[in-house]
Amino acid sequence: MPRLPAPPPFETDPQDVELRRRFLLTILTASFLWTGGMVVSSRAGWLVLGRLQDNNSAAFLVLLAGLLFAVRRWPHRLMPIAALFFLGAFLYIGAAQFLVPQDSLRMLLFFPWIGAVFLIFGGIAAWIAVAAALAILAVATATDHMVVTPLAASTYVITLCVTGVCFHVFSAQTLRALETVRAQNAALDVAARQDTLTGLLNLRAFRDAMNAQFAGARPDEPFALAFVDVDHFKSVNDRYGHAGGDAILIAVAHTLKAAVRGEDVVARIGGEEFAILMPRTELSDARGVAERVRAEIQGRAFALGAETLTVTVSVGVTVSRVPHCTVDAMLQSADMAMYAAKADGRNRVVAAPRGLS
Repeated sequence: MPRLPAPPPFETDPQDVELRRRFLLTILTASFLWTGGMVVSSRAGWLVLGRLQDNNSAAFLVLLAGLLFAVRRWPHRLMPIAALFFLGAFLYIGAAQFLVPQDSLRMLLFFPWIGAVFLIFGGIAAWIAVAAALAILAVATATDHMVVTPLAASTYVITLCVTGVCFHVFSAQTLRALETVRAQNAALDVAARQDTLTGLLNLRAFRDAMNAQFAGARPDEPFALAFVDVDHFKSVNDRYGHAGGDAILIAVAHTLKAAVRGEDVVARIGGEEFAILMPRTELSDARGVAERVRAEIQGRAFALGAETLTVTVSVGVTVSRVPHCTVDAMLQSADMAMYAAKADGRNRVVAAPRGLS
């Protein structure tokens, strides 16, 4: 037999958990309806299962009702609930092999049960379930509770094992497909939140970062925001082309990352504009960071082919305090301060006239 790919272990990823939860709900609901039909049919006299199996059906129905409630009420307890279901189903189906001899096809009840084990728990648990089903067949046959010919027994064993192989491969490939989708979604999310040119956060991600910082801050904690705009950037594009302009933006981005503090958040928010969020920072300290950024950029020679170029930036700074921090207000205030720096001669740092606290 060819070597089978081992299914990946159960993941705690929410997508995996939700997929298994929905499948468990489906199999629980189907089992509840089927068992309920058995109970009703037996009580109405349409089926003769025997008193003991009737009681087993009623008890299993109660268990299923409780598990349906539990999987909705405590979705984070999915695996213990699933384990209890499969144990109860195995005992119920196993009892039927000894208590309902008039049903010559009762061993087929193990097929959907084993398939469900593969899809919920994966290969190891499911192959144990296959072995348990075959053991039940052997015991029922040896004790004359089930009469089957050698041909019928071999057909059942082969069919059950082939079904197990199919479910094993299917569950393994399904989990690998989910892993691929998850990786692709993660890559798309990074692409949607990252500026493709500089690798910094984009405006959307920067706004999310600001909101997250504000939400986790203590009352009266200060936040500073700096807007950084490259001076005369249009002339750089006109002289060196867009490729030269892009090279300058990339170099400025790297300089910003190197000049700020470890806890600061840097983003490119559009064109030649950058932003720096500085948590737990008063205005005097924020101006010091902004001035260091301005001086670092002014003092750097950027290579464009055979030429070197120096650029300057205008920086606007604003400060707000929790709970008065709002993303839009701080962005607008820093933007106005940056335009004031440009109007005042460029290559300078200007603070907003008053804080937002």
